[in-house]
Order: sequence, then C-alpha cells, then structure tokens
Amino acid sequence: MHIAVANFYFLSVVEKQKMPSEINQGFEKSVTAKADVISWLKRSLEAAQAARATETPTDLARKVEFLKRDTTADAVYLRLIIHCNEHMGQLVAYARMTGVAPPWSKE
Repeated sequence: MHIAVANFYFLSVVEKQKMPSEINQGFEKSVTAKADVISWLKRSLEAAQAARATETPTDLARKVEFLKRDTTADAVYLRLIIHCNEHMGQLVAYARMTGVAPPWSKE
C-alpha cells in the first residue's frame, strides 16, 4: 500500500490527478486484504502510466514543488520509477532470504 499511496502522491504533485478520496490518514495501514492491496497497486501503476503517456516534452519541463524543493515534472516521474524499483529490490531480497524464488527466476 505504501507504493500505491506514493504513486498517487507523485501524480498529485505533477498535477495530473488529485489523490483518490479514499486515501486519508491511516489508509496505508488499513487496507490489508491481499486482493485489495493488489488492486490498489495496479490502479496506481496504471494511473502513473496513463498520466506519463499524456506528457509532452514541454509538460515534463514544467516546474513543480516536490518535498519542499523546486524541480520538474520529469524529475517527479523519475522519482516514482526509482521509488518502485527500490521497493521491488527490497522485496526480492526478502523473498530470497525466506526461501521464496521470484516468479521470473523459476524454471
């Protein structure tokens, strides 16, 4: 849920969409059913992909404020990707430590 909420936050920063109304204080920890978590994650990734697909080079160069710093919309999209990749790496390491092989590494 952390990744899904963050993805929607990044999109709100680049002004592509408002945060979903369901997301409020404590929301991240309140959604615990596996199907719901997967649904939210897919929804956030699809929203990010759709939003980025509509951006022009001029749109990407526009100035936005992200975490109290001035940056560009392009940099926020890059941060979204980096954030997802960082957590995926953590999940892969955790899975391997507990004896679970990631699906793509199974023969």
